[in-house]
Amino acid sequence: MRKLLLFKFSLVVPFLLFCASLCAQQNPIKPAFDFPTKEVYDLHVDKHGFIWIASDFGVARYDGINCVHYSNPNQISLGCSNLLEDSYGRIWFNNFNGQIFYIDHEKVNLLESYDYKKEGNYPRMVLFGNQLLATSDHGLFVLDTKTLTGKYIGDSTYTSSLAVMSKQVLIRGNNKWYAYNGTPTLKKLSYKGDDESKGIVYALANKAYRDTAYMLINPAGVVKKLVLQNDTVKQVSQTAYNTFINTITITPDNQWVNTNGSSYSLNTGEEIKGLNLSCTVTDMEGNRWFSSLYHGLLIQYKKDIAHKTTIPGLDADDLVVSLRSYKNQLMLGTQKGYLVLYDPASNKVNFKSKLAAIAAPINNLAWVGGDEFIAASSVATYRVNALTKTITELTSIKTAKQFCYDSEKIYIASTSGLYVLPRQRSEALNKQIAATFGNALKYSEADNNFYLRMRARAIAYYPEQAALFVTFKNTLYKIDKTGMNPFLFNGQPVYAASLAYLGHRLYVGTISNGMLIVEQDGIKHISVQNGLFSKSIFKLKAVDKNLWILGSGPLQIFNTEKRALVDDYEFPDRNASEVFDLDGVGQSIYMVTSSGLDNFPLVKSTGDKKLKNYLLYVKVNNQAVEESTARKLSYAENNIIFNIGVPAYLKAKDIYIKYCLATKGDSTWQTTEPGERSIHFSSLMPGKYTLKAIAVDPRVGEAGSVINYSFTIQEPWWRSTAFKLALTLAAALAIFYGYVIMLRKRLALKRAFDTQQQLILSERQRIASEMHDDIGPGVFAIQNLANKAIKHENAAPELHQIKTQVVELSAKIHDVIWSTNVGNDNLEMLLYYIHVQIEKLLEPTEIVFDSELPDEIPAIKITVQSRRTVYLLVKEIVHNAIKHSQATTIQLRTIIEGDKLLIAVNDNGVGIDAAQAPTKGDGHGMGLGNMRSRVEKLNGELSIQNNHGAHISIKIPLDELRVVEFDKKLNKWQSFVAKLLRLPADV
Repeated sequence: MRKLLLFKFSLVVPFLLFCASLCAQQNPIKPAFDFPTKEVYDLHVDKHGFIWIASDFGVARYDGINCVHYSNPNQISLGCSNLLEDSYGRIWFNNFNGQIFYIDHEKVNLLESYDYKKEGNYPRMVLFGNQLLATSDHGLFVLDTKTLTGKYIGDSTYTSSLAVMSKQVLIRGNNKWYAYNGTPTLKKLSYKGDDESKGIVYALANKAYRDTAYMLINPAGVVKKLVLQNDTVKQVSQTAYNTFINTITITPDNQWVNTNGSSYSLNTGEEIKGLNLSCTVTDMEGNRWFSSLYHGLLIQYKKDIAHKTTIPGLDADDLVVSLRSYKNQLMLGTQKGYLVLYDPASNKVNFKSKLAAIAAPINNLAWVGGDEFIAASSVATYRVNALTKTITELTSIKTAKQFCYDSEKIYIASTSGLYVLPRQRSEALNKQIAATFGNALKYSEADNNFYLRMRARAIAYYPEQAALFVTFKNTLYKIDKTGMNPFLFNGQPVYAASLAYLGHRLYVGTISNGMLIVEQDGIKHISVQNGLFSKSIFKLKAVDKNLWILGSGPLQIFNTEKRALVDDYEFPDRNASEVFDLDGVGQSIYMVTSSGLDNFPLVKSTGDKKLKNYLLYVKVNNQAVEESTARKLSYAENNIIFNIGVPAYLKAKDIYIKYCLATKGDSTWQTTEPGERSIHFSSLMPGKYTLKAIAVDPRVGEAGSVINYSFTIQEPWWRSTAFKLALTLAAALAIFYGYVIMLRKRLALKRAFDTQQQLILSERQRIASEMHDDIGPGVFAIQNLANKAIKHENAAPELHQIKTQVVELSAKIHDVIWSTNVGNDNLEMLLYYIHVQIEKLLEPTEIVFDSELPDEIPAIKITVQSRRTVYLLVKEIVHNAIKHSQATTIQLRTIIEGDKLLIAVNDNGVGIDAAQAPTKGDGHGMGLGNMRSRVEKLNGELSIQNNHGAHISIKIPLDELRVVEFDKKLNKWQSFVAKLLRLPADV
């Protein structure tokens, strides 16, 4: 156990000493981040700006926030090197077991055309145009990076290292030299230089510097410079480093020889000691990255433009907490309660005074015109004259928060209330102040000030509106001649933390809603949608014509002339949350920070410092997909993560993503938290979407391009057009099938019905024929015999009765034959029969009969029962008139009124007393009640009126008389279906 502790201690102590030595430097090289290994072999900055790292843990990509490690299931070892990037954006590398891989669309692929199993060493690789070249025991391996097809050339010539020159590649192997210029063969070269027997390992740097190749020789620790002249490799010079050489790194503007003791720049002479480096690269921000075989991944950040300002005579443990510019000097308030006038040009303190015996920090400091300042500590407020160095305590005002002024008044917002201080005692001025603010403020004669005892936080006077804007308990109020009223924006109260008046406009920094600009003609809202970094603004500070915004995000400048946020200034590498106050003197900005007073030049940025942002990958339901396959997603694929890559390293955690998931009806922009690179959407509804995203760096603004990614989440299968069509088709087929079944049943029923009707009609016709042919003549013969018998003398009286009954029976038989006869089953025959029978009924009487028939009688087939009922109804009415009316005239009228049959029987007799009329049959017919009952069965109407006789009318719907039967023929559709299904044609 003791040995283990000693071993761990032996590892930790050197590393701590190393870190301490780095921190001692002004711009130190230090560990970049918590990388999982201390053995890093190679680095590469790709065309997008991402850092690629090759180590004994494999290959990783770093963007300043996320470090993504890559591997392949067929990878037999993790340790790798030789990072390259081809023109298609693929990253190539090899491991130390000889396998070659490339990363394309976030996936690691094994290059199977390079047979590592036949190799004795791992390859050295270079890119030459659109070709990847790799050394081999069997010649030179050449891969077309467009088609990814490879081949070996050189007749199995052994190759071990190579260097890319301007027009060809220099190759070495087994003390032999070759050149490759894209042709299918290797060109042999001769060598002119020192003896090459000094070392065991000879390796060319994979890049030449201005057509000068570099070769290292180990263990001798020698570096040779080589040039190619015609067909000869010529040694230009050599340098002995007398230690093991790790690598030679060639950059566009430098060459580094990395030994296990130090790294040497051949261009600048710079030496980096004791880091055992293997590679050096510079990112697009100007930071330098180093890979070390002992210390892992290291970084040297570019020099910050901010400088520490040391105030002479200030205690070492005292800090500046507030400041204000004054005649090219700075009035400073310190943590210990000192007021200091500092001249940056001479680096001298012109005066230093403690405001009170109690050490209380001067948190707020404001110039209020001339040589006067208001200084506020956490317990008291003071009026200071910088010229005379006099300090007067304002005893009634505690803990002032913000100040403003005009030529006649000073305005103070404090924890004890709102105060307006006239610069002189004047009754006229006091009346003016009272009227200006609608007598909302009280006047103190003793202190010569106006006050309102409400805790105030921020204050600003807006002369164009002659109004004072004050924040009471975070709610903004406007005080003018109308009095004190809440200030509203979009009908809602405004919660303000800071106010500033500049350039005829009032600026309002809100608690959580960005910034408002109050103008004479309205209010403008500046929010994250307009490029504002902070939703919460703590302080607004006017410096010349710029308004500095200190909020929850980094520093920003609002140009009051352009009326827009600007991002073309170089800012120091500092979080805005660490800045408490700032002001400008000359061309420099001084910032009060948590670590002291800093200054930096206010100059515009040079060069293109626009951010670059990329959509690295998309995960759908936590599965990575390629962009081409992510365009259309199923209904269940509705949880989507977008990973944005932003290669930025200096202050990567300050950078955030502004994004919008645009739909047809919504395009609201949102922001991620600073440092966050993933955007997650869950449970998205079906529809078309476009992700728009752009990275925002508080120091340099937005990225140069917006990421756009369109995709569609399809409707679920039960809502898809195909399913709806299939469902509609199935429903149509079901309906059609049901219709066919119904039609078949209908046709079968019709056939059965027609057959039954035919049988009934045949039977009726048979009965009518038999009664007419058999029974009728028989009855007529009996009637003749009765007539003859009556004529004999001594004829029995019963013969008369027999004759009468036979006559009545004959009439009834005639009615039955008429009713049964199929040929009479229509309305026309009914009406004519009624007319004839009534006429016969009245023949034996002296009553005059008048009959009226319709001109046109519809061809309606009526039922036997309805035909008989109507006939008996009319016969009974006429029979009653003959028997009881004493009439001399009877009129029968039949009329067709629309869909009804009207039968009217009128006489000129004594009329009918409905109350006395018989309601039941009297042996000769039916009574009035039975008559009504029969009419009701036909859904008809019976009307009886007396007007110089009886007027009886019956109104019967024709549909009640009509025979209910199937359609005589099918419609066109039914006929088509019947023909299609080959149904019987007689339907």
